[in-house]
Amino acid sequence: MRVCHAGQVSEAITWDADRVRELWPTPWAGDDKYSRGVLGVVAGSDAYPGAALLVANGAIRAGVGMLLYVGPRRVQDLVLASRPEVVAHHPSDVAARLPRAHAWVVGPGVADYPEQEAAIGAVIASGLPLVVDAGALEETARARASGARETPADRVLFTPHVGELVRALAALRHDVTAADVERDREAHARLLAEAARATVLLKGANSVIAVPGGAVIRLPEASPWLATAGTGDVLAGIAGALLAAGLSAADAGACAAWVHAGAALRASAGGPISALDVAQAVPAVIGSVLNAR
Repeated sequence: MRVCHAGQVSEAITWDADRVRELWPTPWAGDDKYSRGVLGVVAGSDAYPGAALLVANGAIRAGVGMLLYVGPRRVQDLVLASRPEVVAHHPSDVAARLPRAHAWVVGPGVADYPEQEAAIGAVIASGLPLVVDAGALEETARARASGARETPADRVLFTPHVGELVRALAALRHDVTAADVERDREAHARLLAEAARATVLLKGANSVIAVPGGAVIRLPEASPWLATAGTGDVLAGIAGALLAAGLSAADAGACAAWVHAGAALRASAGGPISALDVAQAVPAVIGSVLNAR
């Protein structure tokens, strides 16, 4: 597997197709499912089962070598009915002994399930690269701010939307409003990045990525049709696949957001889209970028 790494970035850069082409991991003849990257996912719940399926679809369509899913039995059944290549685990087993993975996605759609929360805690304590979204953001931000930083900041990607960013900052005793964030998205993404010592992808029509002590990455404006349920779960899966392949959190987040926006444009053709529509368009977008070498 060939994985390129971006050099030092300037104070603020705009991501483009050339950067995606340079960084995107492509398989070689000698690769297998393990060398291409194994991604673990702790997501979904009885209340929000679809989140797990959407993360899985994003990761698989982005090219992950193997996906391990951790969640309630009902959600396992849903995921396996659609994606039979996934390997499912019950949270109680994972909390005691993590299955071998190169990176993890935690948080999308999790809700009030103690065994799943214990599994997320085990993942966070493992020191492995991870994407942190939705239900895991506040607790992970608090843990990292208090010094529990087993995973380096350049291997942890927080993926909040504006409301989640406000709540994560509140958990760290920074009182801001959504209006405050919208007035200066870059500054508030930086604030969370520095406070939690994590890379932060602030999602939205104008997504930005902040790295502690480093660059701000600006993503091109995305289609407003992306503002629909589940598209953030697809994004988390794409980013997780790239982390599992060896990219840094900033590179994984930027490439994932760029491809995610491109998939929305391809799926939309100017009209409404669903999250699964976006996931299904991901391989074509990746192919069009790579074939332009």
